Amino acid sequence: MRTQRNCDELQSIRFKQKKLIARRIGDELLLFEEETSIAHCLNRIAGEMWMACERESSATEVSELLRPKWPDIGREVVLASLHQMAAAGVLEESRVKENISSSRRELLRTLGITAAAVLPIVVTSVLIPPPAAAASCGRLLQACTVANPCCSGLHCVLGVCQLI
Repeated sequence: MRTQRNCDELQSIRFKQKKLIARRIGDELLLFEEETSIAHCLNRIAGEMWMACERESSATEVSELLRPKWPDIGREVVLASLHQMAAAGVLEESRVKENISSSRRELLRTLGITAAAVLPIVVTSVLIPPPAAAASCGRLLQACTVANPCCSGLHCVLGVCQLI
């Protein structure tokens, strides 16, 4: 029964790219969301998965597109990766059938903890401040005060912006 449920989920859940500005830099794919000023950096395989979802695609369809480059990647791993990318906000997720209600947690239990820890994708998301905000904060090793705080990710220590 669990195998049938996973098979149904592989076919019933569809993923589609969100409308983002995309630029490839080396092996990575940078995605920028103008409305929220959030940038996402996808590693090579995550970028390929995102590109495969230009039109609504199932995990099975994405797996087939990836198979020539990564023949050992399983459909369940692709599905878990697509769920992760949807949670990060780079894909939209929809269901074809209403009666399928398997969660990501169930899928990870099926795959096992080890598989969840070695999902082949990396999505890094950061908030990019508008230029005016970026200019008004202290950068690494610059002077900082209450009136001139450090930029995001830095802390004012002894009047100097530092990583902690």
